[in-house]
Amino acid sequence: VVAQSARLAAMVETGREGVPYDFVFPEVFHPDGRPERRGFDVVLGNPPWDAVRPKAKEFFATLDVRILDAPTKRERLEIEKRLEADPAVVAARREYEGAIGRQQNAHERLFTNQMVELAGGKTGGDPDLAKLFAERYSHLVGMHGSVGAVVPSAFHANEGATGVRQLYLEKMALRCCFSFENRKKLFEIHSSFKFALVVADRPGPTTEFPCAFYLHDMDWLFGDRSGRELRYSLDFVRRTGGEFLSLLELRSAADLDAAETCFQSGEPFGQVCERLGIRLGRELHMTDDSWRFTPAGMVLANGEDPRDPAVAAGLLAAGYLVLHEGKTFHQFDDRWGDTPSYTVRMSALADRGALFRPASNFRLAFRDIASSTNERTAIFAFLPPAVLGNKAPCERDVTRRPSSASLELAGTTNTFSFDFLVRLRVQATLNFFILLPTPMPPAVKSASRLLSHASLRLTCNHAGYAPLWHEQVGDAWREPSPPFTWPVLEGDDARWAVRAAIDAVVADAYGLSRSEYAHVLSTFSHKS
Repeated sequence: VVAQSARLAAMVETGREGVPYDFVFPEVFHPDGRPERRGFDVVLGNPPWDAVRPKAKEFFATLDVRILDAPTKRERLEIEKRLEADPAVVAARREYEGAIGRQQNAHERLFTNQMVELAGGKTGGDPDLAKLFAERYSHLVGMHGSVGAVVPSAFHANEGATGVRQLYLEKMALRCCFSFENRKKLFEIHSSFKFALVVADRPGPTTEFPCAFYLHDMDWLFGDRSGRELRYSLDFVRRTGGEFLSLLELRSAADLDAAETCFQSGEPFGQVCERLGIRLGRELHMTDDSWRFTPAGMVLANGEDPRDPAVAAGLLAAGYLVLHEGKTFHQFDDRWGDTPSYTVRMSALADRGALFRPASNFRLAFRDIASSTNERTAIFAFLPPAVLGNKAPCERDVTRRPSSASLELAGTTNTFSFDFLVRLRVQATLNFFILLPTPMPPAVKSASRLLSHASLRLTCNHAGYAPLWHEQVGDAWREPSPPFTWPVLEGDDARWAVRAAIDAVVADAYGLSRSEYAHVLSTFSHKS
């Protein structure tokens, strides 16, 4: 299949686009001249998993292996610049990139399910060999044949595989999708990688199919599959995966019941943000914008924490802003984890004037790096004035919403119920592809004030939040502590009482029963 595909791609490149598949496998595609038998009865494969794109580091490593150990992008570029002083290297790189470009052009002509237009944009990204092979199998199998393949978990989880999922779910009939973690080194790949066994028939579409996720032992396929095997219908996939048709990674029937309840009643996160006037996006790139950053130690000689309100005020007076990264905050906590490594000179943002207004306001942000096995996955915080790195997407426009709307959103997204739904699809990154379709509970007017005020109480942990407090409630103070002492809620018991109230209200708004909510809570570690 590999050799014949390459041969066909070469013919496409030279202008013979209409080459029929019977040219490639005449003995299969024209048996006895009966077109209804065209194609293989079964196609099996374990395709390579690799993106088809120029890889500068790999190219230059063939000339100087030290580039693989370059600690920073700057040092890597210096090695590249030195090597490209040789015209022969420049020519070789041009030929290398040209060859890959010719492959990509052939792929665009031969394959129609690699990139699709959805939600006003294109999904697909760089050509990927696993996706190309998955579509090629469908070309080679007969009208009543079957395809079986071992593919990366991107098949059922990633935005870029949307077109292939459309093919296997709607044009073919998916018979199973069993997803494995590689903890027991079933394959000689990293133990954190996940892969799936997929079987599909022609013709389609799919009605329903068995599936299972987070499997570890191949013997499970041939033994008792009760308790782990679930059945998804195509309608369920469309309701929960939206037009991307991604599959929820559920582990049990109890997971399925809770997810069904939340998706039946919920409103997608993206629609909620639009309704509330909340616009989220990425701000400064930690690599591409690194020239704008000043190490915190260069402007804070005594090792102070730039998040401390007095220190932040001094930095601002000196013309610097705090730079938050995902690792510098947690749920309702802007001073969590590592002290920020960098500050940003305001003069270095002269070409990014649109940043100043949002950076001078309190605003919502969330952590991009996430895993379904972490203690918490959805981590949102309402942060004081600062700029943020790309691993902390944040509000990019604070003029379209009141702060109370963003506080309400922070309260809802930091609950166990919302976190449970996010964890069903997260691999290593909480990106917008995962976040936007995640259901939020239906709007409950009576709960909005509670959620936004409780979120305010949990957020205002130091004097730097005093302007936000006064903006929201004026001079009102009904806490047991003396007026305007920080944090508003002192001690874990007081904080968890408020957080439990938020969680209960949100679970009820989703329509979760007591047993369903108990199950949701049981899926988390509560060690903290």
